[in-house]
Amino acid sequence: MANWTRRLIDLAIAHQCSYYLPYQIHASREQFLAAYPRAEAFFALKRRVDPSNKFRNKLWDAYYRAGQLHSE
Repeated sequence: MANWTRRLIDLAIAHQCSYYLPYQIHASREQFLAAYPRAEAFFALKRRVDPSNKFRNKLWDAYYRAGQLHSE
């Protein structure tokens, strides 16, 4: 299922679309960033409002780089 989902995500990206962020984390980080180009801006905002990273979930853990936590 993960491979099939990643192929569908590639098709969405090829058509300049995003995809629904499901509870199952199958997309690579690169796919996520390609489909959601403003994600880095969101990550920066979250670092400002939640510097201790208290509020997080599986999606956050999968696509947010831990090394960025203290980069600002």
